[in-house]
Amino acid sequence: MKTPIFMTSSKQHFRLLVSFVGMLILSCTHSFAQSDSTVIVQITDTQFGFFENNTGFEKETELYTKAVRRINELKPDFVVITGDFVNDSKNILQIGEFKRITSLIHQNVPVYLSPGNHDLGQSPTKNDFNFYFSNYGRGTDRFSFKHKNLAFIGLNSVIVKSNKNKKEEKKQFRWLRNQLRKAKKSGSIVLFTHYPFFLYDFNEKETYSNQSVEVRDRYFQLFERYGVYAIFAGHLHNNAEASHNGISMITTNAVGKPLGNAEPGMRIITITSEGIKSRYISIE
Repeated sequence: MKTPIFMTSSKQHFRLLVSFVGMLILSCTHSFAQSDSTVIVQITDTQFGFFENNTGFEKETELYTKAVRRINELKPDFVVITGDFVNDSKNILQIGEFKRITSLIHQNVPVYLSPGNHDLGQSPTKNDFNFYFSNYGRGTDRFSFKHKNLAFIGLNSVIVKSNKNKKEEKKQFRWLRNQLRKAKKSGSIVLFTHYPFFLYDFNEKETYSNQSVEVRDRYFQLFERYGVYAIFAGHLHNNAEASHNGISMITTNAVGKPLGNAEPGMRIITITSEGIKSRYISIE
């Protein structure tokens, strides 16, 4: 099991927020071998500096603080942050504020990271990787672990999207294949990534917001072979839901600045013996 990051504590408890919007539910067609529920919170695109074009991050601080308060009230099994922690990958103030607020998540709730293009760059160099790891920890660009007989894997989707990181992408693909092979006996396999593989249709054209059709074909052959059930992503700054050959592709709106109709928020994923349910909640 990979050691999670940001396991510091906050003893404060806050009143439960009651603004629930945009419920999205995943139906399950197979059984899950576990006796109790697993609750996961997915947060994405905190993106400190986006509201004010890198001149400040007051709004992001406000929104992310609300999200962390809610997390501490929910007490999930773990949290996954799917990228774009900051708007400027090299801005130490933005990085520091993201890490400060993340550290307020209760110490008993592990936090896992899947970086975005604003954290590493569109086509990261060795120096970009070194800078990222120096701030977030070595190896925090992907993860793989089991929890209650379920398998969870996080990818570095930036190098998948990039045309200049083929060596790194091939190495990660081999790693992913090995992790999926090990996880095949689990009750289910759930993936997390910054870039969605697709938004609304598996055969849609490649844009800034998704992966190429060639990438989808190659990765989904792997996912289908080893029984991946669902993939959760960010990047879009809006919600989207689709599926392909029984694999759900769920894209979550930003906890920071939205670019669609959904209000800033986060996704709660609940896994029981009956299947997986996912709902998006507003924090405003």
